Amino acid sequence: MSLNKIGSFFLPFAMLCVGLYLVPINIYGPAFSKVPGDLGDARFNNYILEHNYQYFTGKVASYWDAPFMYPYKNVIAFSDNLLGSAPIYAAFRIAGSDRETSYQLWLLSLFVLNFACCYWVLKKGSGNTILSSTGAYIYSFSILLVANIYNVQTFPRFIVPLVFYWCWKYIDQKQFRYFIYLGLGIIYQFYCGIYLGFLLLYALLFITISYLIIYRDFTLFSPFKNSKTLKKYSIALIVFAGLFLPFIYPYISISHDAGAPTFDEVFPYIPTLRSYFFTSKAPLFWGVLSDHLINGIKYWWCHFLFIGALPWLGILMIPIVLVRNSTEPGTKKFILFLSLSLFLCFVFCLNINGFTLYKFIYKIPGFSAMRSMNRIINIEVLFFILIFVFAFHELSKSIRIINWLVYLFPLFVILDNSINPQEILTYNKKESQHQINNIVKEIGTQYDKNYKAIAYMPDIIDNPVYLNLDVMLASQELRIPCVNAYSGHNPGHFNSFYGKMDYPSLVEWCDYNHIPTTQIQQIPTRFETIFGKTDQKEFNVTLLAFQDQFVCADTSKGSMLIAHKKELEDPCAFKLIFMDSTHVLLKFAENKFVSLAGENKMFLYANTDSIEQAEHFEIYLRENGYFGFKASNGSFLCSDQKLEGKLIANRSYIGDWEKFKIRIAVK
Repeated sequence: MSLNKIGSFFLPFAMLCVGLYLVPINIYGPAFSKVPGDLGDARFNNYILEHNYQYFTGKVASYWDAPFMYPYKNVIAFSDNLLGSAPIYAAFRIAGSDRETSYQLWLLSLFVLNFACCYWVLKKGSGNTILSSTGAYIYSFSILLVANIYNVQTFPRFIVPLVFYWCWKYIDQKQFRYFIYLGLGIIYQFYCGIYLGFLLLYALLFITISYLIIYRDFTLFSPFKNSKTLKKYSIALIVFAGLFLPFIYPYISISHDAGAPTFDEVFPYIPTLRSYFFTSKAPLFWGVLSDHLINGIKYWWCHFLFIGALPWLGILMIPIVLVRNSTEPGTKKFILFLSLSLFLCFVFCLNINGFTLYKFIYKIPGFSAMRSMNRIINIEVLFFILIFVFAFHELSKSIRIINWLVYLFPLFVILDNSINPQEILTYNKKESQHQINNIVKEIGTQYDKNYKAIAYMPDIIDNPVYLNLDVMLASQELRIPCVNAYSGHNPGHFNSFYGKMDYPSLVEWCDYNHIPTTQIQQIPTRFETIFGKTDQKEFNVTLLAFQDQFVCADTSKGSMLIAHKKELEDPCAFKLIFMDSTHVLLKFAENKFVSLAGENKMFLYANTDSIEQAEHFEIYLRENGYFGFKASNGSFLCSDQKLEGKLIANRSYIGDWEKFKIRIAVK
């Protein structure tokens, strides 16, 4: 092997290894303990990949009807399904890696594939190993990607450089085989991520327009004039449609439920000029650009579009390449073609003081369903890289200082994209697994197979996104359908259950889907927590309030409930009746139901024979065996020590005075 060939292999391989170490491996930390992203979107993507794996291996029967948001159908179509890259994840799962580690290895593999495919295309076009390695490093390890690493659904884009290459070869040579490669590549990108599929079409549209303007080669359409050739292309398009329709049809069928965002909703995501010079705090040398747009634009965290200095340096070289007499006419045309393609992509998705041409693109079918148009940078960056590589390749031929500068680019690009991993949003893998395992145990010990699904309805909801995903992943592990869900869209009345996870919102969701709540097991099953599994739903109990004072019905005060007894007496005996796993009635020993009454209907009396709304209470399990009760007025019961322990329903949270103990009554 010649020294040139050795160098052609060693340099890109070395830069790939450096990039992997400095970016994903550095972010993962010791023993791969951290996962990039937060406990929301990152774990949702992990769920989707795990669902793909379970479907591939026959562990779930339906692909599009994933077992969350039960009983809603076609829920996978509410988001990117990552189907194109899912076999990579599945391979790691089959090899024995756990769910989270397979996710990390899947992402690591995407870094490798993005680099390798981009390098191959750049080397094929320019023949320059150094510039191709530098460009591939930008494509795979840019600070742009690190700043947006919480959107990993944009990472499977290794086919994009190949599609650009096949597109150029087709419009330049008009060979049918490149048309086939181009069509298959576009479809595959859709399978990898529907957002980037549409954005790739957006870029190819302007590539075609730019080619026609710069090269004035209208023979591009000549193959369609010949009937024999037209037949061949028609067959190819039918095959493309056959491959594409099974993927896109579920998205089309769900669109009437999901609805399209209005243009006003899309507008804040359209990049501004300042967005292209805005980044997160993670870059070592460019963190100074992290503050200037925070207060200047809505959803500023979606506008981290700075791609580093080197690609912009390539843009500055465009006029130099074009004005030099030594530049060959063919090279000038090609640079003009790339520049116009980038310009059109750039200007048609740009917000200039409230004006944007994107309003015309928005009207194209499919584009009106997309909100996060800031993701266009994932395609645009390849134009920047192509211009950088070909401009410096041309100038290095005749300008000695440029030629020497090119040798320094591998070092420059590594420094340009250096990051501080402490500034990257991550979550602890073990802690997430521990939380999910706790819910797995909770569901596993209570689940009754007679129910079709479970609804996890906790007492306290710190973060509905994180909690819903905990339940989704736990239910997925147990292969039990669940109502809990987090996705790209909440249809119908699901928003209520998503945020509250209580019985009224579950009823609302079941009514919307025309199913009885009896199909769904509510977990935690609170009476089982107290008394164990039993068919019994009525229990003789005593209630203890603050400092273990027994709750009694004081007959001298109209059977008002008061907690001020330290000794057990008959008037302290109640019957606790479970209407379902979370709603109860309290009956006084003399067969009178406890109800809200008195001043402002906030005090509790055991004095009614009927059961109306005021007699229903929702029971909340608290830590260390304590319980709370929410009355029909929406407030928690309190043993108010300022009112001599009288029970009153007027509290918005469960504190010490709102905690109760439940004991089985001793006869």
